[in-house]
Amino acid sequence: MAILVFAGVLSVPSAVFAEANWYGSLRAGLDFSGGQIAVKDGGSRWGIKGSAEAGEGLTAVYRFEHKINTATASLSDGGRLSYVGLSGGFGTVTAGQIWSASYNSAGAITDNSYFNGDSQTTYRHGSAASYAFSNDLMALQFDAVYADGDFKKDNPNDDLERTEFGLSVNIGDMGKVAVAFQDDKYTLTDVDSNDARSDNDTTWRTKTTSVAGQVSVGDLTAYVGSQNKKSICTGVVSGTSANACDGTTDGQVNSTAKTTFFGIRGGLGDTGVSYVFQWRDKKDTNRKPWILALAKGLGDSASMQIEHSNVDGGDNATRVNLQVNF
Repeated sequence: MAILVFAGVLSVPSAVFAEANWYGSLRAGLDFSGGQIAVKDGGSRWGIKGSAEAGEGLTAVYRFEHKINTATASLSDGGRLSYVGLSGGFGTVTAGQIWSASYNSAGAITDNSYFNGDSQTTYRHGSAASYAFSNDLMALQFDAVYADGDFKKDNPNDDLERTEFGLSVNIGDMGKVAVAFQDDKYTLTDVDSNDARSDNDTTWRTKTTSVAGQVSVGDLTAYVGSQNKKSICTGVVSGTSANACDGTTDGQVNSTAKTTFFGIRGGLGDTGVSYVFQWRDKKDTNRKPWILALAKGLGDSASMQIEHSNVDGGDNATRVNLQVNF
């Protein structure tokens, strides 16, 4: 399907794309993990984005971005971004698959490694409508993710699957603080493995709050973040069960997971080498991985990275990667 889309795009006269920008990034390297060595893709992608005047002070914007697997010379399953929208003095409204509000605010601050980091927020979501506004002081975004696929099948009377809100505030030239809120309207624990709602299947609602901040002094930036995730049991879909909500009263919080992040990034003098160190404490699994990465620019469009991830109770990983942008 992605190949057909790509071929169709290439067949359109070039004048149509007068305001379009093709771009991409090819990334591949050697990964050392669990005593094994493998050639792996490092998040390669290609895309097209642009804008067109829409009159009345409005600008139409669009973007399509797809994954590439450099290790196998193929298009990876699933796209990254695909949206259209209108932008003006009021902000920007988009529809499609977008970067999430939680990632654009709090998540982007704490997800700074090249390969093995994690913001703990969502990254991108499809079937979404989004509103965003930004100026020199702050940036805000609100997403409404609508029901599709399995969600709609399991919950046919609900259209809204998730809402997200993100706000970041700039503190002069020193840094910024951000907060994000994610509300998953409905999830299902499929007790009887019928892939549909039935007796004794437990329903849940997940609410996630993320807070993050960063401070920059010279070429050194320190960042910290915290996230609380609450799972709220809303009972069984139908029928009754002695084990509904694991004994928790309907509507009460059944479990809470907390994650804390800390990191620094900067440059090593005039060597042209940059570094990132990140530490994450995930309370619910008691895993405390730390990540150290170094990068060296190779001209205007290429760079080399090496990153090591140390994980309690899991396989450590080291990757050496070359990235070329176009």
